[in-house]
Amino acid sequence: MIKGKLVQLRPVQRSDISYFLQWFNDPDVTQYLLMYLPMTEMVEQKFIEELGTIRAATSAFFVIEVEDAEKTKAIGTIGLNGINAKDHNATFGIAIGDKKYWSKGYGTEAAALIIKYGFEQLNLHRIDSGALSFNDRSIRMHLKLGFREEGRRRELIFRNGAYYDEVMFGLLREDWKKPKKL
Repeated sequence: MIKGKLVQLRPVQRSDISYFLQWFNDPDVTQYLLMYLPMTEMVEQKFIEELGTIRAATSAFFVIEVEDAEKTKAIGTIGLNGINAKDHNATFGIAIGDKKYWSKGYGTEAAALIIKYGFEQLNLHRIDSGALSFNDRSIRMHLKLGFREEGRRRELIFRNGAYYDEVMFGLLREDWKKPKKL
């Protein structure tokens, strides 16, 4: 478990499937993600099983929790995927599935925690990430955490009747160590 002031990150459990099905079948949530097909229980079960087996060496995937009315509540997911031990890099991803926790700093703190974990515990040198160009919250979060925009994949995603760019970000350990204003 990784603890911050607002959130804690814990490993995924089989019982989390109900959250995943709710969040990843909500169009308000998935409009910001690369996924677009409905999520099925079978797909989620397989994904959770793989986290304990096939993906264990290349993924650090967590559920984001908050204390809400003196009980713990899951609000989203976060992870480092494609962990490359040889080149010391990985790809960051986050989804706050519970919309009442959007724009309140929970995602930024969770991201700061997983990035610290990546650099300090996994000995990463670089973390990649991406955000859809209309996702202003995500872009602000990346920049606040020290990521640099490194490019765009133009008109990659079709959402809400239009094509949008994917903004590509990178964060090096040396940039992460510089003071930031969170």
